[in-house]
Amino acid sequence: MDILKVRSLSKSFGPIKAVSSVDMDIKQGSITALIGPNGAGKTTTFNMITGFMKPDAGRVFFAGKDITAWPAYRVARLGLVRTFQRLEVFKEMSVLDNVKIASLGISMQGLMRSMFRPPSYVREESKALEISVNALVDVGLKDSMHKPAGLLTFGQLRLLEIARVLATGASMMLLDEPAAGLNSVEVEGFATLMKDIRARGITIFLIDHDMKLVMDISDMVIVLDQGVRIASGRPEEVRTEPRVIEAYLGA
Repeated sequence: MDILKVRSLSKSFGPIKAVSSVDMDIKQGSITALIGPNGAGKTTTFNMITGFMKPDAGRVFFAGKDITAWPAYRVARLGLVRTFQRLEVFKEMSVLDNVKIASLGISMQGLMRSMFRPPSYVREESKALEISVNALVDVGLKDSMHKPAGLLTFGQLRLLEIARVLATGASMMLLDEPAAGLNSVEVEGFATLMKDIRARGITIFLIDHDMKLVMDISDMVIVLDQGVRIASGRPEEVRTEPRVIEAYLGA
């Protein structure tokens, strides 16, 4: 069953067509990679799917709902949550509190409720703590949960990103270059983590330039070039596609 459907998605910036009539179908519980040269329109596509940018044309369907141009917070509360290329953490706060913020944000805690702390708020906060600790255990950061986030290594910060997505209860995560900057050992650990998350039924859609990683963990690969989808299929099919080779290496 497809959890995400994209139809004729398009976006231009002045005369530049960043994304042009892109279609894609993402199967529930799969790992799908979106690849292409720099400037191919990958992040713009993610931005439109997750509500951070309004498409000029086309539709986005998630979990059977038309979410085209929904604001990002509504998309996230439906279970479609993303990360960004640039790491953003609250460096002075603990690792645990960085994750709790994500969990509480999805639960729609209000300012007045946080001030007066009714029993329902206390229950939700207790639940958020449990969820956050479990997420940190899942990504291997349990021993660092009480450290300030600013003391984590770059690789650990990437794991913190994943923990925050898990804490939201997302059914699908969109990861924008999650392995960027990782060393070979960290990439291997990341690949194992992605497979473990997929085994839990969570759908993963990622952008990355590490082709070894992409080919190792992906069930399907979609290729963009100059805003146009030029190929899609299983990794072994896409890697030998002449149009893909040309897009990366030149004619």
